[in-house]
Amino acid sequence: MVGGPGAAPWVALTIVWLTLATSYGLYFSFSIFFVPLIEEFRWSRGLTAGIFSLSTVVQGLASPIVGTLVDRLGPRRVLLAGAALLGTASILASRIQHLWELYLITGVMAALGMAGAGWVPAGVLLSRWFARRRGGMIGLAFSGMGIGVLVVGPVAQYLIVQTGWRRASLLLGVATLLLLIPLLWFGVKSVTPGGSEASLRRDSSSPDRAASAGPSVRQALLTRRFWVLFLASFVTPLAVMPVFVHQVAFAVDQGFSRMFVASIFGLSGVLSSVGRVCFGVISDRVGRAQAATLSFCCTAGGTLALLVAEISPHPGLLYAYAILFGLGFGARGPIMTAMATDFFGGERFGAIYGILNFGNGIGAALGPWYSGLVHDLTGSYRWAFVTSMSFCGVGAACFWAAASRRLDVR
Repeated sequence: MVGGPGAAPWVALTIVWLTLATSYGLYFSFSIFFVPLIEEFRWSRGLTAGIFSLSTVVQGLASPIVGTLVDRLGPRRVLLAGAALLGTASILASRIQHLWELYLITGVMAALGMAGAGWVPAGVLLSRWFARRRGGMIGLAFSGMGIGVLVVGPVAQYLIVQTGWRRASLLLGVATLLLLIPLLWFGVKSVTPGGSEASLRRDSSSPDRAASAGPSVRQALLTRRFWVLFLASFVTPLAVMPVFVHQVAFAVDQGFSRMFVASIFGLSGVLSSVGRVCFGVISDRVGRAQAATLSFCCTAGGTLALLVAEISPHPGLLYAYAILFGLGFGARGPIMTAMATDFFGGERFGAIYGILNFGNGIGAALGPWYSGLVHDLTGSYRWAFVTSMSFCGVGAACFWAAASRRLDVR
């Protein structure tokens, strides 16, 4: 368990928050290293950016395996292995000389580390602690992702300016190992399914349900509800990533200054952490589908603000985008985790949750590529953003369908 038998649930939240903040901050700092890499090696932007696409695919493929390992070995070992891989990958990246090395280290090794230190084991760990207020607690823990990106990005840029990108990558990798390995080693003790898991659900008002073994992976895969949630997991990044990855390029194309754009999207990052918490709490109080729908409305509204900015590039529209899109960005993660636990929580939840996240990985890989293709063919992101808005509607419908009592869990 987390922090020993007498530890309060907030200890679990703190450890998961710090782990996600550190791991996601380091992982997404790749965008900061992107410019010095292409300046030094003269690699094409397409080939260099392809590393991130490969990484997304690897994470998606690894998610079911990571979930299964969490069920068998416990979250602690998986989180430790992930943190070790992620920090070591950053250290090794400081020594690269060839593009294939970066593909192997960042595209594969760091991606596997991110899968192990990311939201699959974190979500399973939290699901074993909280039954009531699950959405809000998971949202609070997942808010670390946005804060980590906001903090580590500027730190990485400062280190690059002061010491060069190689030394910066080395220092960030070492710092990750020094922080996460002791934190996870001493702060988290393995939680095994079954009886000990039941004892951890201190927050549960339903002890019998907490002790339930839950459905097997095969039983979950045979339900319509699982596949509706899988579809929701797949279409959610299709609603978000085509906009998120190309947002800076779009705004600069409209004539906004780079510094203004950077500040606007920094605001969006901060609000993403706020949105994860708020929509997690809303999902507990009014329902998962209702909260997901409201978050998709924020995403669609923010995207619409960008579309209007293409016609009339007013700074206020970028602020509207940052607020709306930022609040919706990442909000479905806590809702999906809580909803999946509601229906499939038990001894095999890690594997089930990992398979659900495989759908997310596929969508996250296809979305940015599709948006770039549309721009290459038409010279505009307009139709890509319109398509993203339509996926908001599809995603909301999936959450409502999954919540329907007509779908039998068995």
